[in-house]
Amino acid sequence: MDIDLFSPEAIKNPWPYVEQVQAAGPVVYNERIGTWMVTDDQLIRKTLANSDRYKIEGSIAEEVFGPEAFITMDNKARHNALRGIWSVAFQRDSLERLGTLIAGIADEMMDKIEDRFRAGETIDAMAAFGRELPAYVIAHMLGVPDEARPKIVEWSDRIGEGVSEPPNFSRDSNPAWLASEQAKAELADYILGQIEERRRRPGDDLISQIVHSDVGRGLSDHAIMANTRQLLFAGNETTAKWLGHSLVVLAQHPDVRRELVANRGLLPNALEEIMRWEPVVLIIPRLVSGGDAEIAGTRIPEGADISLITAAANRDPLRYEDPNRLNIHREYKANLGFGYGLHSCLGVTLARLEAQVTISRVLDRMPDFVLAGDVDYGAFQLRGPLNVPLALN
Repeated sequence: MDIDLFSPEAIKNPWPYVEQVQAAGPVVYNERIGTWMVTDDQLIRKTLANSDRYKIEGSIAEEVFGPEAFITMDNKARHNALRGIWSVAFQRDSLERLGTLIAGIADEMMDKIEDRFRAGETIDAMAAFGRELPAYVIAHMLGVPDEARPKIVEWSDRIGEGVSEPPNFSRDSNPAWLASEQAKAELADYILGQIEERRRRPGDDLISQIVHSDVGRGLSDHAIMANTRQLLFAGNETTAKWLGHSLVVLAQHPDVRRELVANRGLLPNALEEIMRWEPVVLIIPRLVSGGDAEIAGTRIPEGADISLITAAANRDPLRYEDPNRLNIHREYKANLGFGYGLHSCLGVTLARLEAQVTISRVLDRMPDFVLAGDVDYGAFQLRGPLNVPLALN
């Protein structure tokens, strides 16, 4: 098969391309980008669950985050030890007090734009609050000073461009990759300074927790930095894109939006359905290890790149009835928007809290919004709106 999933057309509207891949079979080789594509929901779950044979180590994800970050470790004990440092902080009970903070940030941002909305002005919701809010929340949890938070957003966005490149792209001549590498280096320097500060003056933030934990005391500063950097990036980039998708989808489906305005109890399930129907992570990369593998009768050689097309899995008709239809009343079945297996999302509860609080605030204060222009998208693999132009109807 020869299909360019990273073309501007596929980035703008991925679904015709996803359907072509699905129609070709559950496992198919894409000559264009040099990767085996898996589309079936159950096959993807089995692949993600088998981290001994299908590794994140050696994939582009390891290049982005580094081998010392737990997000790129297939060694379960090591991964869980590092992840466990922060696991309590991301549990529901620990996050409840953040609801007030998130609502306060959302209100503060909307205070600045509500009058402009009501005066008939078009507002880019991503620039106004969608992009910055989750970055500010994770920065708060890490103890990053307020004045540094805009820079955190900039670094995260530049790193995100590198994450989204195809498997066989040229590192040396790719502007997005080079900009990503520069952003990673700048963010690393900043975090290393924060680590040094926490050693002198510890607090109750997430950087202090890893620096002064039993596991953290056995880590180099570079390893602490790598884990902090990936937590900061993952803790805001995906949520920002989910917020963007949610605003676009609700603007495009006014009947759904009006239903949520009238019955806020439907919002959690509606947001899960939006993540299924318009996910952020469309592809999860893996590498075949330990000899040739066989998936659904197809032999895949050792060392081969695999692209798990989670966008296809989220619209798998064997799992979801009428999968191409947005249905906020759908019986809940966990989708692959937050990963699966060893590398499932640590911050999923935080992301849900941020999305529910923020979208609820929008529905409270500006319930009758419409799209007022074209929406641009920046990538295929980690896909979300770059801009969401909204106006009041």
